[in-house]
Amino acid sequence: MQQQSWGASHLPFLAVGRVKDSITLAYYIETDNAEQQEQTQEVFQKLLKASSQKLAAGQRTRLQWNNGSVCCLMDEQARLLYCVVTSSLSYPERQAYQLLYDFRGLVERDNTNELDESEAHSLNDKLEAPMRELVKKYENVQDGKMSTTNIPDTSSAPLNHQDLQAANGKKWILLVAVAVVIILILYFMFGRGSSDSSEKKEDEKTQIIFRFL
Repeated sequence: MQQQSWGASHLPFLAVGRVKDSITLAYYIETDNAEQQEQTQEVFQKLLKASSQKLAAGQRTRLQWNNGSVCCLMDEQARLLYCVVTSSLSYPERQAYQLLYDFRGLVERDNTNELDESEAHSLNDKLEAPMRELVKKYENVQDGKMSTTNIPDTSSAPLNHQDLQAANGKKWILLVAVAVVIILILYFMFGRGSSDSSEKKEDEKTQIIFRFL
């Protein structure tokens, strides 16, 4: 397939579809190119058809597509599939899925009774403006404009007394754990030299199992 070019848009496509008959209920696309719109909707149709076999209820996945990705979320009833396209693989996966969860809330808040029988694109008029606002909100993540309430940054926050005590406690636990590991290594290196051949075979089997896991 021809490589997609989305320009400056980080989240060029957002859609929801019904799984049982692969019907697209609503979509938003950031392009006026008719061929690009057709190709993108065709990809979404293929995802809808495959989703019943590939995704369980509540499951999500991220798939690479050209230079970007498609993030998919199946709802809890395995009834609806939500997808968003990111134009770059560098777009934060956590934020892409949060967008889909917010989108699911919009779709299922007012349209629960319509979803099983709605026709193709029947929710576009109702959801066009909310979808556009949602996309614009999460596009700001890539531009570094998302508010700190959505992406908390505590890297420069000073540590209080309780934090310091907790940090020191974790440090001592780590030191004790390292010491135990060293003692066990020395024991197995020098203290097990007199073990019989059957014990050595069991040790070898155990090591193979751990490597496999």
